[in-house]
Amino acid sequence: MSETTLFDASYEERKKPLLKQTLSRILPIYSKSELNALRIDSISREGLSQRSGRGFVNRDILETILGNLLECVAPGSHNIPHLQNQKHGLSEAIEEVVDQLYAMVAQSFIAVTDETDLETALETVFSLLWELPRLKSRALWNRFSSLKDPAVWDAYLLHNGISREKIAAIDFRSQIDIAIKERTFDPYKDFLANLNLASVLEYQLQLVVSTYPGWRVLFYHDVAHALTRSDSPEDNSDLHRVPVPLLPRAIAELGGRYYQADLHPETKIGDANLLEHPHRGVTTGQTGIIGSGCVIYPCTLGGLSVKVKQRHPVIGDFVEIGTDTSLLGPVQIADYTTIGTNTEIYGFVEIDQKCRIGSSVVIGTIRGAADHPGQIMIGDEVRIGDGTVIENTSEMDLIIPTRAQIPARSHVANDGFGFPRYIT
Repeated sequence: MSETTLFDASYEERKKPLLKQTLSRILPIYSKSELNALRIDSISREGLSQRSGRGFVNRDILETILGNLLECVAPGSHNIPHLQNQKHGLSEAIEEVVDQLYAMVAQSFIAVTDETDLETALETVFSLLWELPRLKSRALWNRFSSLKDPAVWDAYLLHNGISREKIAAIDFRSQIDIAIKERTFDPYKDFLANLNLASVLEYQLQLVVSTYPGWRVLFYHDVAHALTRSDSPEDNSDLHRVPVPLLPRAIAELGGRYYQADLHPETKIGDANLLEHPHRGVTTGQTGIIGSGCVIYPCTLGGLSVKVKQRHPVIGDFVEIGTDTSLLGPVQIADYTTIGTNTEIYGFVEIDQKCRIGSSVVIGTIRGAADHPGQIMIGDEVRIGDGTVIENTSEMDLIIPTRAQIPARSHVANDGFGFPRYIT
C-alpha cells in the first residue's frame, strides 16, 4: 500500500458505516460535561502517512494518538483546551481518532509485509473503539483504586479543617475494596457521608486524574493489550480483529519511557488496580496475569525460563505486593494475600488466599539433589515472619499447612516427606 492510497476512496466507503455504528454505541457513555471537555488533537493525513524506519508509524505521532485515546476515556485529562487544531464534537473527534489509529495499524502491517488488508486493518481499529465503554470503565476504576493511597489526604485537605488524627483512625482501604467488589461507588460515598467527608471525594478523584501516573500507564497497557487480541469484541461478532505486529510493543515502550512501568502488552491485567510509585519501576512479563483490586508497588514480576510456556507469575484479586519485591517464574499468588517489601519468591511456588508474607523473605524451589524439585505449596492464611527462608530442593512437594505461623528469621526446608523442617 503506497502513501497515496492509505486514505483512498475505498477506505472512506468502508469507514462510514462502521463509524456510524460505533458512534451509536459510545455516545451514551459520555455526560454533557465530558463532551464539553473532550479535546482531540488532529493530525494531517499527510503527517499520518509519513513513515519511520521500515514503514512503522512515527513515534511522535504515536504519542499524540495515545493522548487522544486517553481523552476518549477521561475527557479533559490530557489535551490543552482551545487549540485550533482540535476536534470538539464527538462525531468529528472519533472520526479523527479512527484515521489516526488506522494509520498506526496499517503501517504496522506494511512494516512487516509491505502490504496490508484494508478491511482487516479497519476492523481491528473499530474493534478497539467498540470497546471504549469497557476501557472507559476500567480507567475510572483504576483511578478510584488510587484512593487507597493515603497521600490523597494531602496538605490542601488537611489545611481545610480535616483532622489528621481523625483520618488516621479510619480504615478507608477496606471500604474502597467493598465498592470495587460491588462495582459501584455508592458504598464508599455513603461511608464518607456518614463521616461528614463527602465533599473530599471529588477533589481526590481530580487529584488522581491530574497527577497520578499509575492509571495512565494501565490505560496504555489496555490499548496495547487490545491490539494483541484475535477474538471479536464484546457484543459485536461481525468485527474481526487480528494481532497487530510491532505496535503493541511500541506502546508499551512509550509507557516505560514515560513512567518506567514496563508492562508487556500480552500480560493480562484486571482493573481497579493501583500502581503505586511506578516511576521506580514495575515489570511484568508476557505470560503474566494480574487480577483486580491489587496494590502493586515497584516490583518485578518476571520469568526464569526461556521456553515459550507459562513462565511468569499469576496474581489473584486484592493482592498487595511490596516495594522491591521479585516474583520470578510460574509463581501463583491467590486472592487477598500481602507480600512484604524486598521479598523474593521464585520457581514453582503456590501461595493460597489471605496469606501474609513478611519483608525480606525468600521462598523458592532450588535445583539441588533433584533436577526437578517439587513445588512449595503454602495454605490459606499462613503468616510468614520477616527474614524467613523457605526452600525446596526435594523432588517431593513441600506443603506449609493452612494457618501455619512461621516465626521471623526461620529457615524452613523439606524433611523429605513433604513436611516443613526447621533448620537451626
